[in-house]
Amino acid sequence: MHPQLSAIARDLRDAQARFERLLAATPSEKWQERAVPGSWSVAGCIAHLNLTSAAMVPRLRVACDEARVLGGGSPYRFKRSALGLVISATTGPLWRLGGFRFGRVNTAPAFIPGGDLPREQLVREFTEWTAAELELVEKADGLPLHRVRMESPFVKGAKYDAYSGMLTLGRHKHRHLEQAERVWGSQ
Repeated sequence: MHPQLSAIARDLRDAQARFERLLAATPSEKWQERAVPGSWSVAGCIAHLNLTSAAMVPRLRVACDEARVLGGGSPYRFKRSALGLVISATTGPLWRLGGFRFGRVNTAPAFIPGGDLPREQLVREFTEWTAAELELVEKADGLPLHRVRMESPFVKGAKYDAYSGMLTLGRHKHRHLEQAERVWGSQ
């Protein structure tokens, strides 16, 4: 597998393992509680990740199909478009300087978790989406992902390369798993 895609797959597997540790460390009765009013619960963080995966995976599948038609194989090193660079940098864990965290962005309304979905459903969906993302990354090996532009599901009209879209998958999971770990100090 291409080394950069292999790194994305490893990041996704690490996110699944991190999720399983979070699941084991978070008592069921704390799953939907917010440690601070106005913040997200562990369940809210996972629901948000499931919503974003549901938006990204179909777009990335289409992008892979387009790359397959283009042909030409993957480059020695994938390069990101300017917007792809920004998107993949800002979707990951927040930058820290001392006690301050930088890089927070407002979540689009469609991706703000609502309601209280059952823990079992959120767990099943998270695991299924992560497996679908891993499969997608594996099937993308050898494709010119850098040559295909996909529209962001988060910012209307914003387009970036499909490689950057794939790169955001694991980075975004780690960002919100870290957030979920902080809810009850289960890091």
